[in-house]
Amino acid sequence: MKVYRSLADINIEFATAVALGNFDGVHIGHQQILDAAVDLAGKLGAIPACFTFSNHPRELFAGDAELRDKILFISGDEEKLQLLEQAGIQVVFDVPFDEFTMNMSPEVFIKEILCDKLNAKGVSCGFNYRFGARASGDEKLLSQLGVGYGYETRVIRPVKVGGEVVSSTYIRCAVEAGDLVKANEALGRPFSISGIVVQGNHIGSAIGFPTANVRLSKRKVAPLNGVYFTRTTIGGKSYCSISNVGTKPTIGEYEKSVETNIFGIDHDLYGQSVKIEFLQLLRPEIKFDSIEQLAVQIADDIKSARRFHGIE
Repeated sequence: MKVYRSLADINIEFATAVALGNFDGVHIGHQQILDAAVDLAGKLGAIPACFTFSNHPRELFAGDAELRDKILFISGDEEKLQLLEQAGIQVVFDVPFDEFTMNMSPEVFIKEILCDKLNAKGVSCGFNYRFGARASGDEKLLSQLGVGYGYETRVIRPVKVGGEVVSSTYIRCAVEAGDLVKANEALGRPFSISGIVVQGNHIGSAIGFPTANVRLSKRKVAPLNGVYFTRTTIGGKSYCSISNVGTKPTIGEYEKSVETNIFGIDHDLYGQSVKIEFLQLLRPEIKFDSIEQLAVQIADDIKSARRFHGIE
């Protein structure tokens, strides 16, 4: 998959069918927009593409770094690109949202970006897509101007789960509340955290429950502090597991991280890359009066996880 990182780098001769949107999380609503672009590409003899921003538009208005750091994402840049490729997208225009794009009128965006730069013959977007200065362009304008510019437009209607419209905000709220079942249904796959296994404080090993420790990204949404049934992938192989997200309050106050006990792994994983998929919350994180009480609870949690995974 070819990725263009700036408008200046885009110099293409092939026609495209372009999916428009932010695509944070690439949830089931986004997937319908991407499917429409792939379908249009096949119909029009074009390349399925995606136009998105490498940063969140709100970052431009956030001011200082502290405020920008509060803007959390469901998927990191690499994960997002992988998901777009899996959806059948062959070219991604992943450009910065900056003063230039922010102040561009909707009409200029359509003519100079969609038509002149991207050679769009097909365009797909969500029902609430907004673009151009002050977000003054919408899906209706996109469709209207498409008649004159010669591109076909498909607008995807709201996708709902449990009567609620699926959105990236909906999913972030579900993850932060620990409702991974709800978040995963909206994503169409398990929410995941990937990272490199680092040295921990070895408390888990000392009490008989060794864990792989992964630091959390400060820019990615994290689940509610608690214990979760998870699935962990290492080197392409998937293992049943149980994970604690939190600050280890029983033994002190630590930076929030993920500790995962992986069933069937009895060796160190330091330096290895792992992907942890969160399936369901078992319980919130608890501060126990002693390490002994913590050990008893962990043993019970692991029994629950083994039952959940069907490996008793």
